[in-house]
Amino acid sequence: MAEWTFSIVGEVDEPKRWTWDELRRLQSESFTADIHCVTKWTKLDTRWMGVSLDTLLDGVETAAEFAVAYSDGGYTTNLPLDDLTDGKAWIAFEYDGQPLDPEHGGPARLLVPHLYLWKSAKWVRGLSLQNEDEPGFWESNGYHLRGDPWREQRYWGD
Repeated sequence: MAEWTFSIVGEVDEPKRWTWDELRRLQSESFTADIHCVTKWTKLDTRWMGVSLDTLLDGVETAAEFAVAYSDGGYTTNLPLDDLTDGKAWIAFEYDGQPLDPEHGGPARLLVPHLYLWKSAKWVRGLSLQNEDEPGFWESNGYHLRGDPWREQRYWGD
């Protein structure tokens, strides 16, 4: 954890970076959300703790409309910035009252519960804000660019 950081880079006035201790000192919140997997399962009323992306983006000057979340291991996923703001996304570090297990993305994962879980990048290390949409790992391999479960946006053309 001494080497863990989370960064916001790309089309920003000034890059931002937090160590694990700095992230944990930010205002965090507990929240309950339903989560949806592209393989057609849903888990209702899951309990999480994390830092809102609104908190992390506060004071970031950008004209970007998109973000690419990037993780340890090279995983990426793209999201419209609108899907990360206004109380819609968090950097989660607890699940069901316990620290997030590495199997489920610990120590921290992006959580965007209104989209399919592949958009909630495990082992997240940062966001790159961008002017153009850039498909991430699964999106480059045929998954939908947005991934709205209510519209069943699983694959290109859905």
